[in-house]
Amino acid sequence: MYEIDDMVRYKIDNYIYSIKKINIPFYTLYGINNRKIIVCKEEDIEKVSKEEINYIYNKEENKKRKVINLFKTRKNNTALFGRILHIDGDEEFLNKCLSLYKELGIYAYGVSISEKEIYINIEKIILEITPDIIVFTGHDQYYGEDIKDLDNYENSKYFIKAIRVVRKHFLDVVIIAGACSSHFEALIGSGANFASSPKRVNTHTYDPAICAIKVATTPYDQRVDFRNIYKYIENGKDAIGGIETNGKMKLLM
Repeated sequence: MYEIDDMVRYKIDNYIYSIKKINIPFYTLYGINNRKIIVCKEEDIEKVSKEEINYIYNKEENKKRKVINLFKTRKNNTALFGRILHIDGDEEFLNKCLSLYKELGIYAYGVSISEKEIYINIEKIILEITPDIIVFTGHDQYYGEDIKDLDNYENSKYFIKAIRVVRKHFLDVVIIAGACSSHFEALIGSGANFASSPKRVNTHTYDPAICAIKVATTPYDQRVDFRNIYKYIENGKDAIGGIETNGKMKLLM
């Protein structure tokens, strides 16, 4: 029998996951580089080698370095980047994203809260942090039934509740919401500027952070242009989409 934190491959989609809960005959898996939760039986998984795990982590680090190289030339003393509040249901993923923001010199405040509880805590946090950009993310799952029914998604309804709380009081903040396979149309319709996942595909660890960085480093009077960064988002336009939105970077006089 497998144990908690064993690294396994989910045979159906071939991604690598970590076992976080065992309730025989079911196992709950969390993606180690994608924001997805899987509940499956033992016959649907297989243990992976240390070499495969190292390859995944090295690939993730290479992606981080490419993103840093893309944005690092924007650092200067005359720009005030947008402030990011990143709320993540997965603390490990949150810390990775915070490390990325830090290396780029972008202020970001991170909080790890269960996806189901974000909407309960968000208003108080915003009043304390006064962010320009808010990221709601973590894990999600589409169960493959009626694509329009929110009950067929693990956490999309909770992301929507959080968006609506923000939009009651904070109209100018840019919201980036969702995780793997989230209900893209409902998130955008509820007030998000950018969301996952238009094609109900996986989103990578860094995808929401890359989106937030692009907004934070785009001037206040310019539209956010995603054409040159979609190649850094694992599944491109299938993973994240949005509406016309101005950036949050201010130039100092």
